[in-house]
Amino acid sequence: MIAGMLDTAGKLLKPPSLNDRILADMHLYAVLPRLEELVRFDEEAASLARELDMRLEFTVRGGGRVVLTFRDGAVHSSRTGGANVGLFFPSCNLLNRMFAGENVTPIPFKGLTRIGQLKKFTRLTEIMTEYLKPSSEAMEDPAFRAKHVEMSLMVGLAASGVVADLDPKAQRLVDVLHDATIQYSVLPDGPNAYVSISQGTIRAFSGTVPDPTTSIEIRDVDLAVGLIAGEVDTFAANGSGDIKASGDLAVADEFNGLFDRVGLYLK
Repeated sequence: MIAGMLDTAGKLLKPPSLNDRILADMHLYAVLPRLEELVRFDEEAASLARELDMRLEFTVRGGGRVVLTFRDGAVHSSRTGGANVGLFFPSCNLLNRMFAGENVTPIPFKGLTRIGQLKKFTRLTEIMTEYLKPSSEAMEDPAFRAKHVEMSLMVGLAASGVVADLDPKAQRLVDVLHDATIQYSVLPDGPNAYVSISQGTIRAFSGTVPDPTTSIEIRDVDLAVGLIAGEVDTFAANGSGDIKASGDLAVADEFNGLFDRVGLYLK
């Protein structure tokens, strides 16, 4: 028994594999922050968020740290700042397994008197998963499909920042990235999202930005759903005008190299 415990401890103390670290950071910095959008457009999520008042920290050994602040029905994510509830994951792999749906229990290390609020937080993450990994029945609702597109687009754009930071093969792409803003819009009425590129750092935002460097317009939500599912030939869609790019097209080409690498980790 003792030998088994020592073996387990040794595995946890090993540095994470590159894939595990990148995927864990995507979960922390691209997936969890989508609660910000979720509480804005989902009624049940909004109701739950109004009942939460805490600063929840996720810390991963060998990985990153994020703090989710719940206040007045809104959610804000940050890599810095204090927290009054803390969850520790002994490895990146354990965090990734939890996001894959396995029964993984993190170690609470702060705010034990507020742990009861985590039941509401868990339900929030379940609702978020319903949008990111939807059922075929849910996708029959046009309004749901648009929300699925918005959440998925924001995850992908934010995850490209993790790729830029950690993926060695992406470094040559980062080296040629120009400072810019790239607007993504699904016609006719959204959703909309954009990325800001500044000195190789990439940040994703919901909504629109004035005077973007480059604009990418997608014909409609149905096409966007197909793009997310990998069922659309993007080269053909660009040629047919179903996807239209305007502004500085070189910037779009530079960024697309990073964006395409996200799918190697998030599936």
